[in-house]
Amino acid sequence: AQRLRRTNQEATTALLGSYLNFPMPQLNGLMPALDLGDDFRAGPLSNVPTLVLIGTLDGRIYPAEQREAVAGLRNARIVSVQNAGHNLFMTSPEVTARIESFMRGEVVSTEDIVAELPIPQ
Repeated sequence: AQRLRRTNQEATTALLGSYLNFPMPQLNGLMPALDLGDDFRAGPLSNVPTLVLIGTLDGRIYPAEQREAVAGLRNARIVSVQNAGHNLFMTSPEVTARIESFMRGEVVSTEDIVAELPIPQ
């Protein structure tokens, strides 16, 4: 409820209003079966090694919210990808290199990756 209030407040001045999250929160309360409950919304807790890539230009899940969402992953390696959005996997060869390194079980650097700034064509 608190996050919904914040989202609705921010939508009043946001460039896209509440449409970025369509059809949520528009469906909120209309179909109770869609709400998976507070347990579903609770952040995960785990010691499993996890690689988290955060795009600094992500317009769907802002970096601060991404960090909040994975706060319970005690063995997470969090890497910010500067100039990358939500679909950041192909923005830089360094992203692929970090994923491959993680999959090999190597220690992955948490140093920021700087991708080229996207320029509209």
